[in-house]
Amino acid sequence: MAEKWTKDECKSKRRLVQFTRAQTGNMIHVDFRAVAFKEYAQNSFCISCIYWDDKKEYFVTGVDIIHLLQALVAFRFTLQEKNRIRRNLESFKPLTVSRASSNYFFEVIMGFPTPKPRSLMREVKVFPWKALNPALTKVISKYSVSHSLGTNTLPAPISSYRASNHAVSDF
Repeated sequence: MAEKWTKDECKSKRRLVQFTRAQTGNMIHVDFRAVAFKEYAQNSFCISCIYWDDKKEYFVTGVDIIHLLQALVAFRFTLQEKNRIRRNLESFKPLTVSRASSNYFFEVIMGFPTPKPRSLMREVKVFPWKALNPALTKVISKYSVSHSLGTNTLPAPISSYRASNHAVSDF
């Protein structure tokens, strides 16, 4: 996702990455692709790959990671579950971006239109894009679903996920 950006993506410092999922038993199959902003559909699931000029590196926000995980397991997390996931993600050494610490990059993130890679206008944690695959693997491997929605119950535990049609390094 960090290669062959369009002029518009370079200018905005953002590439939208669309994810789709399919589940077979307790295996989640994931596919992803870059999409142009004009192709973005509200009913699709996209996160942002964000370029940080000062670091010469690509990042993803913690907010986007949690939203992606919710989409992958097809379940909305409780606050307690989100906090547990945030603790698990700390091992990937996120950087905290705030108005005071990284004013320009903070303004870039805050200025993005929908889909927004943040939830509030305050500090945000960002992770190197290359950590996304290991982060998803770590959290999914620890996750089990034990809720019931009428007759719909997700398999528990979800043992793993697999990104298809792309090499792991493409993440």
